[in-house]
Amino acid sequence: MNCPNCNSEIEILTDKSFYCHTCNKIFEYKSVNYDYLLNIVETCKDVKQDEKYHPEGDVLTHLLQTFNTAYKESKDYDLVLSALLHDVGKQITRLRHDKESVKLIEGFVSEKTLWLVKHHMRIWSFISGEMKRYQKVQDYYNHKWFKELIMLARWDKMSINPNVKVEFNRDKLLKQLKGLNEKTN
Repeated sequence: MNCPNCNSEIEILTDKSFYCHTCNKIFEYKSVNYDYLLNIVETCKDVKQDEKYHPEGDVLTHLLQTFNTAYKESKDYDLVLSALLHDVGKQITRLRHDKESVKLIEGFVSEKTLWLVKHHMRIWSFISGEMKRYQKVQDYYNHKWFKELIMLARWDKMSINPNVKVEFNRDKLLKQLKGLNEKTN
């Protein structure tokens, strides 16, 4: 993982901070690098999706639809941020995009946001009954962020409407995210 300012490798200090030796700076998650996060969202423009599952269009359209719904229904910063970031890995690969999404955002988001993004596809094996081991099912069900994961899955499924038009407006997204972050922290 690299520094959003100088692209040098970083050292993760805690689940709330990382250090860049080149910049000689500690980055705290409260001072999120929104430019980096919004850049990886914006690069999802024109990333094609299977029309059978995503008739709404490219990945950016899906992310913005998901974010808009999450923003209307929740004031949980980490949950809403996970809605915006959950599919950014599709710009690298569709298969296992959840893992690529985690790689892109790790070090720039909280442990909670990272967990939600990491598990946004796995929840479907829980729901469909494909997750078989009872202890695994119980552990998953009793996880402290399970309810939030269900909400993320709901918004993900709702955000496939080809008739809902969205626009990437960096300033508006920045204002919304910063506003939520200030209320949460």
